[in-house]
Amino acid sequence: MDPALRVVIDAIHSSPTRAVLCLSGGAAQALGWLLSVPRASNTVLEATVPYSRASMVQLLGKVPSQSVCRETADEIAMAAYNRALKLSMPGVQVAGIGFTGALASTPPKRGNHRCFVTARTQSGLWQYDLTLAKGYRDRYAEDYLTSCVVVKTLADVCGVLEVVPLDLKDGAEELRGLKVVYSEEEQLQQLLSGQICMINFSGGSNTPSWGTRRVVLSGSFNPLHDGHIELLDAACRQNITATAKSACWRCCLELTNSVAISW
Repeated sequence: MDPALRVVIDAIHSSPTRAVLCLSGGAAQALGWLLSVPRASNTVLEATVPYSRASMVQLLGKVPSQSVCRETADEIAMAAYNRALKLSMPGVQVAGIGFTGALASTPPKRGNHRCFVTARTQSGLWQYDLTLAKGYRDRYAEDYLTSCVVVKTLADVCGVLEVVPLDLKDGAEELRGLKVVYSEEEQLQQLLSGQICMINFSGGSNTPSWGTRRVVLSGSFNPLHDGHIELLDAACRQNITATAKSACWRCCLELTNSVAISW
């Protein structure tokens, strides 16, 4: 392993973020690297390789529109993120890493050699796309490069400042990146629409900015009865009387068992 890469992975394992990785079509070396550096259990919750079509359909719950594209990488990352939430205690920082790639193979591919990587967290997405110079590397070398991109993505999520070495071909290869940030309102809408299974607010920078008149009440409300209304009234009274400094929101919401009430 490149010594610079090992430094990055050691920093990843020193961060509080834990991750589930789902890699399809390449970047296999990334798993070996992450697991070969001590304290890997600090980072890796689970790793899967949904390589067959049936495995991918089971992971996503549907047939992907295309196996190797930006949309599929985002969907894989979303599935990995939800899995990470279910494997972790509430409040733990988690991420889902999704990779899909089309690399050198036998017989040679007609299309471009390319990969898409997405990291999903509660607050947003990190997305990277790379089209490789076809014929410039063998399969092992392409897998090595895409593995570096996966490690870079995880490093970005973990806030690691050390640089992951990427040996890109000058003038022919460019790693394109994009970060998408979700507002608290968008996170709640994703929960209610079923995209994510849980959200966590625990004060500080995660304190909801909706104002003191917004309450999220978790529970089963089918059918709704007077006791549920009294719970809401009690939650509202507590929220309104709390000072800005002492207020602490911690809402862990399961989609099938929650309701949001606002006025």
